[in-house]
Amino acid sequence: MRIILALLALCYCSLSFADDIVLIGTMGNKGVFQINGQKKTLQAGQESGAFKVLAIQGETATVSSGSQQRQLQLGQGYVAQTSENNENSGGSLVLSPDAQGHYMADLFINQVSRRGLVDTGATHLSMTRNVAEAMRISYQSGQLGRSQTANGVINAWLIRIPQVKIGNIMVYDVPAVVRDANDNSPILIGTSVLNRFQMKRDQDLMILSKKAY
Repeated sequence: MRIILALLALCYCSLSFADDIVLIGTMGNKGVFQINGQKKTLQAGQESGAFKVLAIQGETATVSSGSQQRQLQLGQGYVAQTSENNENSGGSLVLSPDAQGHYMADLFINQVSRRGLVDTGATHLSMTRNVAEAMRISYQSGQLGRSQTANGVINAWLIRIPQVKIGNIMVYDVPAVVRDANDNSPILIGTSVLNRFQMKRDQDLMILSKKAY
C-alpha cells in the first residue's frame, strides 16, 4: 500500500459555518484529508460534514459539496460550505506560498473554477482570452484598449464581472481585463479584487480579510 503525502499549499479559513478540506494523501480507493486541522481517511462514497468523496483515482480525489463537484489534487484545498448564504458573509482567506513563493487562490466565475496568482502589482483581475472563454465570460462587448506585455503590445478588453468568488468569499462588480492572448499564463488577482480585502502577513502566510462595507 502506497501513501502519497503532500505539503499543505493552501488553507482557507472562514468566519462562516464551513469545513476546511485539504487532500494530503491517497492510498488505493481511499483519500487522506485534513478536515478542520484533523487528519481523516475516507473512501469513495463516504461523507464527512459538508462534503462527500465520490472517487479516488491516482493522486486526485473527486468530491462534492451540496450541488457542486470538484477535483482536488494533492495539497489542494477548499472550503465546503454548509449553507449557500455563507459565501456572502464576512470571512478570511489564509494563503500559504508555493515552492516558488507565489500565493495562489481558487477563483470561481460562472461556476467555473480556475487558479489565480495574487499580484499586488496588477491593477485589475486579468486573464487571457482563452481563459475568459473557458469561464464563459462575455468580454467582446467590453471597452477595447491596448495592453503592454512581455511579448509586446496587444489588444485587451476592459470589462466588469458581476460576481467573483475567491476561495469561499464572494465579491461583486469586479473590474477585469481580458488580454487578446492564448497562452497558459495564470489569472492575475490584482487590486480590483484585493482592494475588497484587508491584507496582512503572519510570517510567510498571507491573510485576506473581507472588508465590511
